Amino acid sequence: MGKLYSDTYWSDMHEPVRRKLLMGSVGAKHLFDVGAHALESDPQLGVELLLAAYSSNPLDGNTAAQLSRIEGLLPLFPSSVVSCLKGVAANWKQPENLSYFLRITGKRDADKVKKYILSSLEKEPGNLFWIQQGMVHAGAFADFGFGLEILSGEFSAEILPAINCSRAFLHYMSENAAEAFPLLMSASDVFGLNNMAQLVASVSLKLGERETAISILAGAVGAQPWRTSEAMRVYDLACGLDEKTSPLPGSLAILLYCFNKAEELEATLSSLHRSELHGAKIFMLDNGSSDGTAEVINKWQSEFGEQMVRIDLPVNVGAAAARNWLMKESQVMESDFAVYLDDDVEVEPDWISRFGAAVEAYPEAGVWGCKVLDHAAPSVMQSVDLHIIQPVGDEGDGPEVDLSKIAPNPFRCSDLHLYLLDSGYFDFMRPCGSVTGCCHLFRTQKLLDNGGFSLFLSPSQYDDLEHDLRSCLKGDFPVYQGHLRILHRKRTGFASHTNAAQEGNALGNKYKMQAMHPRSEILQIMADEERLLQSDLEKKMQYLVRKGILAG
Repeated sequence: MGKLYSDTYWSDMHEPVRRKLLMGSVGAKHLFDVGAHALESDPQLGVELLLAAYSSNPLDGNTAAQLSRIEGLLPLFPSSVVSCLKGVAANWKQPENLSYFLRITGKRDADKVKKYILSSLEKEPGNLFWIQQGMVHAGAFADFGFGLEILSGEFSAEILPAINCSRAFLHYMSENAAEAFPLLMSASDVFGLNNMAQLVASVSLKLGERETAISILAGAVGAQPWRTSEAMRVYDLACGLDEKTSPLPGSLAILLYCFNKAEELEATLSSLHRSELHGAKIFMLDNGSSDGTAEVINKWQSEFGEQMVRIDLPVNVGAAAARNWLMKESQVMESDFAVYLDDDVEVEPDWISRFGAAVEAYPEAGVWGCKVLDHAAPSVMQSVDLHIIQPVGDEGDGPEVDLSKIAPNPFRCSDLHLYLLDSGYFDFMRPCGSVTGCCHLFRTQKLLDNGGFSLFLSPSQYDDLEHDLRSCLKGDFPVYQGHLRILHRKRTGFASHTNAAQEGNALGNKYKMQAMHPRSEILQIMADEERLLQSDLEKKMQYLVRKGILAG
C-alpha cells in the first residue's frame, strides 16, 4: 500500500506504461497492450495487467490464445484461470470464410445476424467464437435476451467461470442485478474479486448497496494501485459526485444549429422543453434548411416564447461557421456560459445542473463535456473522456509535419470506450485532452478568447477537436463529466458511411487538422495532460486516505 501514496510511485513507473494507465485501467484490448509493455520493466505489474485483460473478456479465445503464446506467463496465473483460459482457447474456432457474416454485420441487419449466429451454433455446437459474436450483437443492438439465450446451454466445468461472468454481465445490462450478483461472485472465485470490481460495484449500486460498491472498488485500488479507473470512480462515489447537481454560477446561452434534420431537431427541442432550463436562453440557427426544419422551429418557438431567439440563414454555411455565428451574437457574448448542442441529441432533465456540478469541481476548465450514448442502443458509448495519443515511433526526431504522408502528424484520440458497453466504468469526472462537441459547455469569455471554430475543417467533427487542442496549448484543458449522459442519434456502423465524397471530405479535414498542429505542439499537450492526470489522481488518492476509505 505504501508505494501508492509515495512521491515516487508514478514517477518510478516506465513512462509508456504510466501514460497508458493514466488514461484508464479498463478494457481487455487496452489492458493487454499495457500489460505487454509492462512485462519487461515491471514483470509483476505486467502479469497483473494481462490477467486483468483476460478477466475483462474471458470468452475471447483470441486473447486466450495470445496469452498462451507468451513464454512463461501461464504458470504465473492462478491454476483455475489457466484451466478456463485453455478451455476457451480450445473451444474457440474462427471460421476461415467470414465474408457473408461481415457483410450482414456491416449493414447492421439485426435479424439476419441473429439467424446466422444461431444457424452457425447449430452446425458447430459449443464453438465459443459464435457465442462471442452473439455477445457482440447483443451489445450493439441492446438485445441482451438474445445473449442470454445463446448462453443458456450446458458448458464444461473448466469454462463455466467465463460463461457465468458473461451471464452476469448480460443480466446486469437487462436490469436484473439480483440474478447477476451470485453469478458474478461465483466467477470472482476464479478470476479474483479485484478483476471483477467494476462490474460488482455496478451491480451493487443497482441493488442499492452503495457502501458495498465503495468497499469493493477501494479494495481493488488498495491491492493494485495501478487501477486508475477504479480509483476515480470510488472517489466520486465517496464524495457523492455521481449524484451531485449544482446551479451554474451565471447566465447560460444554449446554442443550436440545424440543417435538414427536422425529425431529429423535433426530438432535441422536445427534450430541452422537458428539462430544467433555469432561465437559460436558446439561440436556434436554421442553416438554410430545405426540409421541415422551419416548421419545427415555428412550433417550438411558440412553446418557448421569448426564451428562444431564432436565426434564419438563406444557405448552409457549414457547422463551423454556424458555431462562430452563434458565439458572436450580442446576447450570447453577454452571457456567462454558452453550451453547444447538436440537433440530434436528447438531454436529461437535470443536464444543466450536472454541468453545474462539473463547473463547481473544476472551475478552471477550458470546456466541460459529457458521456455520449447511442440513441438506438444506449449501452453503446460514442464518446467519453478523450486523450491525445501519438503513435509509438512518432515521438522523436523528424519533420514537425510531413505533408507527403496521408497522415502528416498521426496523432489521434484514445478509444477505450469503443471496446466496452456502458456499465459504469466511465462514471467519473476528471480533466482530459478533448470532449465531445455534440454537447459541450464553455465560459463564454474563454470561448471568445480561444477564437472561432476552424472554417478549414467544415464540414466535419474535427473542428471540435482542433478547438480543444488550441485550448490545451493555453493550459485550459477540458473536463469530462461522466455523470451526465446524453443520447445521440448520430448514425453508426454501415449507415454512417454514406458516400465516397463524404468519406473523402472527412479524410481531407483530418489531414488539414494534423497539418495545423505540428508534432512539438501535440507532444507538449500530451506531456501537460499526463502531468494533469497524475496530479488529479494523486489528490483524489490523498483524500481517500484522509477519509479512511483507503489505507495509507
